[in-house]
Amino acid sequence: MNTPKRAQRLSRRQFLATSGGLLGTALSLPSLAAVAGGAASRSGQIVAAVSERALTLDPADHYSISTTSMLRHVFDPLIDVTNDSRFVPALAESWEAQNDTTWRFTLRKGVTFHDGSPFNADSVVYTLRRVRDDSRLIKSFVYQDLDAIEPDGEHAVTVTSKRPFGSLPSHLTMLGILPAGAAGKEESFFQKPIGTGPFRLTEWTRGEKAELSANPDYWKPGVPKAEKVIFRFVPEVSTRAAGLRAGEFQVIDRVPPDMVQTLRASPGVRVMSGLGLEVQQWLFQLAKDPDKDLRLRQAISLGIDRDAIIKDLLLGFARPAVCPIPPGLVGHTDLGVKPHDPDRARALLKEAGYRGEPLDFVLMKDLYPKQLEVTQAVQAMLGEIGVVINIKNMEIATAREMRSAGRYDMFYSGWAHLPHDPDWYFGQWFTKSGAARLNRYNNPTVEQLIQEARVPDPKVRQRKYEDLQRILWNAEEPTIWPYYTVAIYGVRSNIRNYQARSDYYVLLSDVSTG
Repeated sequence: MNTPKRAQRLSRRQFLATSGGLLGTALSLPSLAAVAGGAASRSGQIVAAVSERALTLDPADHYSISTTSMLRHVFDPLIDVTNDSRFVPALAESWEAQNDTTWRFTLRKGVTFHDGSPFNADSVVYTLRRVRDDSRLIKSFVYQDLDAIEPDGEHAVTVTSKRPFGSLPSHLTMLGILPAGAAGKEESFFQKPIGTGPFRLTEWTRGEKAELSANPDYWKPGVPKAEKVIFRFVPEVSTRAAGLRAGEFQVIDRVPPDMVQTLRASPGVRVMSGLGLEVQQWLFQLAKDPDKDLRLRQAISLGIDRDAIIKDLLLGFARPAVCPIPPGLVGHTDLGVKPHDPDRARALLKEAGYRGEPLDFVLMKDLYPKQLEVTQAVQAMLGEIGVVINIKNMEIATAREMRSAGRYDMFYSGWAHLPHDPDWYFGQWFTKSGAARLNRYNNPTVEQLIQEARVPDPKVRQRKYEDLQRILWNAEEPTIWPYYTVAIYGVRSNIRNYQARSDYYVLLSDVSTG
């Protein structure tokens, strides 16, 4: 197997593991010759209950972690990413940055889609051109800098961008490759899509359930291990936990810290955890009074006791943030934990002329573990410095509509760095176009640094991300980043080879029942 010459292989430097389970090893990707013609011995069924409702089968039209988890079994990306943030071959055997604006991908041969049609350069060209050209697709904003996307024979593709695009390999880990034959027929195609993935979609109930059956012709030897996988979309954590304890579910995600001991004490259940690639972020609406006043934002930050939240509510299943980028990714740096200083906070509020106007803190109901309790604690802490917080715990779709319309003062969110690269995060939240329907952030200096951080050179990228984070962390505080989360999963004891993914993916292709 060829090694990508310029693809970054960034190892996660720190993990937080609990005594309830161990983090799995990095995914291995054997060559096709590793098992000569060996048919996989498959058996059993695995049911995973995940926290978000999957509402689409289009890998380019969502940024839901649960949807990504499910669709990753149907569609393969060009490049995969391991649990310790190493980028490894998938449908692309190798890739090379020929210069700052040109990438060449050498494609895997002998791969077919579920209907038997061949995977080749045309598939890649169609997939990339579609996501670039159709601005209605949620992930389209990532690919707007792509210029020429051309086949180089049947099994290679050259991609040229208008500006440097060093993060392209990481973004491609999130984009499933479609067959070229879907062109012009997308509406009917996504009623029952096909990919090259380890499972075929056999049944789909939007927002409720997806049933997948093993692909007997999968290109990766010995995969999948299970004959059938079912994803159930269950936002209520109590329902996920009850189903796990009863044996109805074999895997659940987003376990809250206060449920860990109960699950550990349940027969046949294990708890697995690791430091997540997610930073909690509480957004300010920067185009709205009084949120646009830096002194108010600084006062709110100083009024929050992060250590108390982590210790008393999250029971240690978090780590104080020291910059917006989680540990282990390019750009992470230590800018220091934000202090808790109520006296300084009161002085800043007085300078800002704040007179106790209620501030709406909007939550997406049940999405993040302990979010309501955390917000209530923040409400009490800020009450002590004279800030009035009005908590609005809304259904997820309604909350996101309020965010798009700017009808909030603070918004409770998280951001899992799914590409294992910060470019996606900063491009979404801290460029003028990306933030237009989110937090309304607009700083040309930061936007320029985001662009400059897109070169392939990792040393340049690290330096640029450090520079832009100093502006966000020290000078502006457009967002409060209180802590890095810990990803906690519940797993039945008969499940083998499951990984507690740092990116919150629930991946089951290598998992078996015993």
